[in-house]
Amino acid sequence: MEGPLQTSIHVCHENAQWMSKLPEKLWDTPLFNLSLPGSHDTMTYCLDKNSAVSGNESKLVKFLNKCMPCIVRPIIMKWSITQVLTVTEQLEAGVRYLDFRIAHKSSDPSTNLYFVHMVYTTVIVQDILWEVLKWLETHPQEVVILACRNFDGLTKKLHCHLITCIKQIFQCKLCPRNKHSSLRGLTLLKI
Repeated sequence: MEGPLQTSIHVCHENAQWMSKLPEKLWDTPLFNLSLPGSHDTMTYCLDKNSAVSGNESKLVKFLNKCMPCIVRPIIMKWSITQVLTVTEQLEAGVRYLDFRIAHKSSDPSTNLYFVHMVYTTVIVQDILWEVLKWLETHPQEVVILACRNFDGLTKKLHCHLITCIKQIFQCKLCPRNKHSSLRGLTLLKI
Protein backbone atom coordinates (compact mmCIF):
# COMPACT_ATOMS: atom_id res chain seq x y z
CA MET A 1 0.00 0.00 0.00
CA GLU A 2 1.12 3.51 -0.72
CA GLY A 3 -0.05 7.02 -0.02
CA PRO A 4 -1.98 8.35 2.99
CA LEU A 5 -3.17 4.92 4.13
CA GLN A 6 0.41 3.67 4.45
CA THR A 7 1.26 6.71 6.57
CA SER A 8 -1.67 6.08 8.90
CA ILE A 9 -0.64 2.42 9.27
CA HIS A 10 2.83 3.56 10.30
CA VAL A 11 1.41 6.06 12.80
CA CYS A 12 -1.08 3.51 14.16
CA HIS A 13 1.71 0.95 14.62
CA GLU A 14 2.47 2.73 17.89
CA ASN A 15 -0.88 1.43 19.22
CA ALA A 16 0.22 -2.22 19.06
CA GLN A 17 0.81 -2.40 22.81
CA TRP A 18 -1.63 0.16 24.17
CA MET A 19 -3.19 -2.19 26.75
CA SER A 20 0.12 -2.89 28.46
CA LYS A 21 0.65 0.87 28.81
CA LEU A 22 -2.61 1.56 30.64
CA PRO A 23 -2.32 2.95 34.20
CA GLU A 24 -2.04 0.24 36.86
CA LYS A 25 -5.29 1.37 38.51
CA LEU A 26 -7.10 -0.07 35.45
CA TRP A 27 -5.45 -3.50 35.62
CA ASP A 28 -8.12 -4.96 37.89
CA THR A 29 -11.03 -3.50 35.93
CA PRO A 30 -13.04 -6.32 34.34
CA LEU A 31 -12.60 -6.37 30.57
CA PHE A 32 -16.34 -5.96 30.06
CA ASN A 33 -16.05 -2.52 31.73
CA LEU A 34 -13.42 -1.29 29.28
CA SER A 35 -14.14 0.25 25.91
CA LEU A 36 -12.13 -1.76 23.42
CA PRO A 37 -11.56 -0.66 19.83
CA GLY A 38 -12.98 -3.17 17.38
CA SER A 39 -13.43 -3.65 13.68
CA HIS A 40 -16.74 -4.35 11.96
CA ASP A 41 -16.60 -7.35 9.62
CA THR A 42 -12.90 -7.75 10.37
CA MET A 43 -12.09 -10.06 7.46
CA THR A 44 -13.70 -8.17 4.56
CA TYR A 45 -10.31 -6.98 3.31
CA CYS A 46 -9.90 -10.36 1.60
CA LEU A 47 -13.29 -11.08 0.08
CA ASP A 48 -13.11 -13.24 -3.02
CA LYS A 49 -14.66 -11.31 -5.90
CA ASN A 50 -15.15 -14.61 -7.75
CA SER A 51 -16.86 -16.29 -4.81
CA ALA A 52 -20.50 -17.27 -4.80
CA VAL A 53 -22.94 -15.05 -2.96
CA SER A 54 -23.55 -16.35 0.54
CA GLY A 55 -26.43 -18.74 1.01
CA ASN A 56 -27.83 -16.40 3.66
CA GLU A 57 -28.37 -13.53 1.25
CA SER A 58 -31.85 -12.75 -0.02
CA LYS A 59 -33.27 -14.50 -3.06
CA LEU A 60 -33.43 -11.14 -4.80
CA VAL A 61 -29.69 -10.48 -4.33
CA LYS A 62 -28.84 -13.97 -5.57
CA PHE A 63 -31.19 -13.63 -8.54
CA LEU A 64 -29.84 -10.20 -9.55
CA ASN A 65 -26.27 -11.43 -9.17
CA LYS A 66 -27.06 -14.40 -11.43
CA CYS A 67 -28.88 -12.30 -14.07
CA MET A 68 -26.66 -9.21 -14.13
CA PRO A 69 -23.30 -10.10 -12.57
CA CYS A 70 -21.44 -7.32 -14.41
CA ILE A 71 -23.65 -4.74 -12.70
CA VAL A 72 -24.55 -6.39 -9.41
CA ARG A 73 -21.19 -7.94 -8.43
CA PRO A 74 -19.31 -4.60 -8.19
CA ILE A 75 -22.14 -3.23 -6.05
CA ILE A 76 -22.05 -6.27 -3.77
CA MET A 77 -18.29 -5.93 -3.38
CA LYS A 78 -18.53 -2.20 -2.63
CA TRP A 79 -21.17 -2.83 0.07
CA SER A 80 -19.33 -5.81 1.51
CA ILE A 81 -15.81 -4.50 2.02
CA THR A 82 -15.58 -2.64 5.32
CA GLN A 83 -11.87 -3.13 6.08
CA VAL A 84 -8.69 -2.64 4.07
CA LEU A 85 -6.15 -3.59 6.73
CA THR A 86 -5.19 -7.22 7.30
CA VAL A 87 -6.03 -8.76 10.66
CA THR A 88 -2.42 -8.27 11.81
CA GLU A 89 -2.44 -4.64 10.68
CA GLN A 90 -5.69 -4.10 12.57
CA LEU A 91 -4.15 -5.58 15.73
CA GLU A 92 -1.06 -3.42 15.25
CA ALA A 93 -3.33 -0.37 14.90
CA GLY A 94 -4.85 -1.14 18.31
CA VAL A 95 -7.99 -3.12 17.43
CA ARG A 96 -8.76 -5.63 20.20
CA TYR A 97 -12.24 -6.84 19.23
CA LEU A 98 -12.39 -8.89 16.04
CA ASP A 99 -15.77 -9.44 14.36
CA PHE A 100 -15.47 -12.86 12.72
CA ARG A 101 -18.46 -13.94 10.62
CA ILE A 102 -17.86 -17.57 9.88
CA ALA A 103 -19.35 -19.73 7.13
CA HIS A 104 -19.01 -22.97 5.24
CA LYS A 105 -19.42 -22.94 1.47
CA SER A 106 -22.29 -25.23 0.54
CA SER A 107 -20.40 -26.53 -2.50
CA ASP A 108 -17.24 -27.33 -0.49
CA PRO A 109 -16.98 -31.00 0.61
CA SER A 110 -14.06 -30.18 2.94
CA THR A 111 -14.28 -28.92 6.52
CA ASN A 112 -12.70 -25.61 5.53
CA LEU A 113 -14.42 -22.64 7.11
CA TYR A 114 -14.32 -19.16 5.64
CA PHE A 115 -15.31 -15.68 6.69
CA VAL A 116 -18.30 -14.11 4.97
CA HIS A 117 -19.99 -10.80 4.31
CA MET A 118 -22.29 -11.33 1.33
CA VAL A 119 -19.46 -13.29 -0.35
CA TYR A 120 -16.77 -15.56 1.08
CA THR A 121 -13.16 -14.67 1.81
CA THR A 122 -10.08 -16.02 0.12
CA VAL A 123 -8.61 -17.21 3.45
CA ILE A 124 -9.76 -19.96 5.76
CA VAL A 125 -10.58 -19.45 9.43
CA GLN A 126 -7.81 -21.72 10.75
CA ASP A 127 -5.09 -19.68 9.02
CA ILE A 128 -6.36 -16.44 10.53
CA LEU A 129 -6.62 -17.98 14.00
CA TRP A 130 -2.96 -18.99 13.70
CA GLU A 131 -2.14 -15.44 12.59
CA VAL A 132 -3.89 -13.99 15.67
CA LEU A 133 -2.02 -16.45 17.92
CA LYS A 134 1.31 -15.48 16.35
CA TRP A 135 0.51 -11.83 17.01
CA LEU A 136 -0.48 -12.55 20.63
CA GLU A 137 2.76 -14.43 21.20
CA THR A 138 4.73 -11.33 20.18
CA HIS A 139 2.45 -9.09 22.28
CA PRO A 140 1.97 -11.13 25.47
CA GLN A 141 0.44 -8.29 27.49
CA GLU A 142 -2.38 -7.60 25.05
CA VAL A 143 -5.86 -9.14 25.06
CA VAL A 144 -7.93 -9.94 21.96
CA ILE A 145 -11.62 -10.74 21.94
CA LEU A 146 -12.88 -12.90 19.09
CA ALA A 147 -16.56 -12.43 18.34
CA CYS A 148 -17.47 -15.45 16.22
CA ARG A 149 -20.94 -15.33 14.72
CA ASN A 150 -23.24 -15.95 11.74
CA PHE A 151 -22.13 -19.57 11.18
CA ASP A 152 -23.72 -19.72 7.72
CA GLY A 153 -23.85 -23.32 6.50
CA LEU A 154 -22.29 -24.79 9.64
CA THR A 155 -23.65 -28.13 10.68
CA LYS A 156 -23.28 -29.28 14.27
CA LYS A 157 -20.23 -31.28 13.15
CA LEU A 158 -18.61 -28.22 11.54
CA HIS A 159 -19.40 -26.09 14.59
CA CYS A 160 -17.67 -28.69 16.79
CA HIS A 161 -14.74 -28.63 14.34
CA LEU A 162 -14.49 -24.83 14.75
CA ILE A 163 -14.51 -25.09 18.55
CA THR A 164 -11.86 -27.82 18.44
CA CYS A 165 -9.66 -25.65 16.17
CA ILE A 166 -9.98 -22.66 18.51
CA LYS A 167 -9.10 -24.79 21.55
CA GLN A 168 -6.14 -26.48 19.81
CA ILE A 169 -4.73 -23.24 18.44
CA PHE A 170 -5.07 -21.00 21.50
CA GLN A 171 -4.85 -23.63 24.28
CA CYS A 172 -3.99 -21.90 27.58
CA LYS A 173 -4.51 -18.43 26.11
CA LEU A 174 -8.27 -18.93 26.22
CA CYS A 175 -10.14 -17.22 28.99
CA PRO A 176 -11.98 -19.76 31.17
CA ARG A 177 -15.75 -19.69 30.70
CA ASN A 178 -17.71 -17.56 33.20
CA LYS A 179 -14.54 -15.90 34.51
CA HIS A 180 -14.55 -12.12 34.68
CA SER A 181 -11.04 -11.37 33.46
CA SER A 182 -9.12 -8.18 34.02
CA LEU A 183 -5.95 -6.81 32.47
CA ARG A 184 -3.94 -8.26 35.35
CA GLY A 185 -4.28 -11.60 33.54
CA LEU A 186 -2.95 -10.07 30.31
CA THR A 187 -2.02 -13.31 28.58
CA LEU A 188 -5.64 -14.41 28.19
CA LEU A 189 -7.61 -14.50 25.01
CA LYS A 190 -11.35 -14.40 25.48
CA ILE A 191 -13.74 -15.89 22.96
